[in-house]
Amino acid sequence: MFTALFAAILVTFPAESQRLPQTGRTYVIGAASTNRSERLAINGVEVDVYRTGAFLAMVRVQPGTNTLTFTQGTNTLVRRFVVAAPPSGAVRPAPPSPPHNPYADLGIPTNTVFAAKPPPGTPPGNIHVMVDAGHGGSDSGALSPRGMKEKDFNIYQAKALEAALRRAGFRVTMTRTDDSFPALYDRPRRAFREKADIFISIHHNATGVGTNPRDARHSTTYASNEKGLSLARAVQRHVAQAVAPVRDCGAQVKSLAVCRNPAVPSCLVEVDFINLPEGEEASADPVRREKVASAIVMGVLDWLAE
Repeated sequence: MFTALFAAILVTFPAESQRLPQTGRTYVIGAASTNRSERLAINGVEVDVYRTGAFLAMVRVQPGTNTLTFTQGTNTLVRRFVVAAPPSGAVRPAPPSPPHNPYADLGIPTNTVFAAKPPPGTPPGNIHVMVDAGHGGSDSGALSPRGMKEKDFNIYQAKALEAALRRAGFRVTMTRTDDSFPALYDRPRRAFREKADIFISIHHNATGVGTNPRDARHSTTYASNEKGLSLARAVQRHVAQAVAPVRDCGAQVKSLAVCRNPAVPSCLVEVDFINLPEGEEASADPVRREKVASAIVMGVLDWLAE
């Protein structure tokens, strides 16, 4: 885990001059000194600083330019950002998006059929698991209060999972092992091309601008079809225990590019909310990462045995 090192005020969100969608409030995250004799205030209202130096606050905003003044001891920081105005007149709803065709999305034959799972009793050494660390490269994903990027949390957790799967005897392939960005559909295409038996994507969550991360914090595992849903349920049962007391939202169905693969059972694990100080600290803890990795492996083994 990390320790508090900030002597000045850092504001990670909102960024200077950032344009936010229409909202009446937004979360503000960043880091500051943990010196208890120097209270942090935003526009004169005191804000608690977490033990790592991270802070989270919800502030009221209005359309147009908004100004936040941060003060702590002798340090002052001013942040200006813009909130979109509500639309004028009647708003025509957007036309519904056409349903995805996973075969067309992945460019694979429509008659492609893989087994729903390896046959019972298949040894782990004959089972190929592909692990995907979400985001990467110029796609940073969410930001934590101390400015850590989701893409980095994802690769750390994915590498921990890779090691845990190898210890259990599985064959493992990573979609990325560095700060690169494989194109979104190239990830499931590779799982199809290399005949993976299982595909697991690792992500960390964050809230929309108007939602308090403390209210939203949960863990969940997504799937996009029935083939992946049974895997997601088995994995989430164990992940929920590993990240407790984080709220368990179970396995859910959601149309996600990396999970639409009709040939490979696929799921996406949202481990925690990193725009929350507590979620940031937990996700940076190597001990918790090992617990999550072991939990996913146990979920895979349960799924294989079902």
